[in-house]
Amino acid sequence: MTSTSWFFILIFAIPLIAFLIWLVKQDKRKGIWGIIIVILLTIGAIFASSRASKNAVTGFELRKKEAQQKSHE
Repeated sequence: MTSTSWFFILIFAIPLIAFLIWLVKQDKRKGIWGIIIVILLTIGAIFASSRASKNAVTGFELRKKEAQQKSHE
């Protein structure tokens, strides 16, 4: 993952996840199901984010190589 992704996770995602878990715990009737759903959504979001970051870095490297080849021609 790139540093931008880590910055996003540390500054925005972790506090949001903590807030959502706290909010779900306030509901005494369905608290455990809410926490399970928040955890599953978090895992899915992290997976999607890491995949998107990897694809973006790969695409950037490919465009960088293509630009270098064109400049040498």
